[in-house]
Amino acid sequence: MVEPLSNQTPALTSRTVCDHAAVDLLMSLKATKALSPFLHGEHTLGSAARQARMAASTLAYWVDRLVRAGLVEVCEVRPRAGKPIPVYRATAEEFIIPLDAIPPGAREQFLHGGRRQAFDSFVRSVESSAEIDRGLYVRRDPGGGVAIGFDEPVPAPETPVAEWWGTAHLTPADAAELRRRIDALVEEFGSRPKAKGTRRYAMVMGIAPHHER
Repeated sequence: MVEPLSNQTPALTSRTVCDHAAVDLLMSLKATKALSPFLHGEHTLGSAARQARMAASTLAYWVDRLVRAGLVEVCEVRPRAGKPIPVYRATAEEFIIPLDAIPPGAREQFLHGGRRQAFDSFVRSVESSAEIDRGLYVRRDPGGGVAIGFDEPVPAPETPVAEWWGTAHLTPADAAELRRRIDALVEEFGSRPKAKGTRRYAMVMGIAPHHER
């Protein structure tokens, strides 16, 4: 079942989703990749496939499932010689899944899958843009103990690549300030649209209190 959530925000049509088929699709990274173009506007299968960077046959498979689940609809049929061309759009700009509609364990699986995909993409991008200079290091850790890892990649000339992994000792105020700065960077750079002269960059930023396993 897909129901309207509220009419109080006309700029963003929002719907709550409880149907199992729709929930499963919204929690699938492959399905949401196929859904993405239709959240932003009306598309034929061809134009959506180009925007989503998917094969048209693959996108058609997902669109069929999205339509049957009520997440995408046909908004126009363009006549032409032969078979008419359907135009699709999402049935809302935002879909909300209540916690009680999420299968047990699915939330964690979805989050881990998304994180893994983001980190894998980031690592591949760094490795493609940089060269390992000195190999493995074993050295003293300023926080105590020994630090072991691969040497920092050296970015190719004029390639903006930066990577840092580790822990830091911060006061609550320091941590709050770092969180604020990360949020500000994400807000400034994270939602910039594709435009002439731009290039896609992989970004991973975050902070969390450290917990041992």
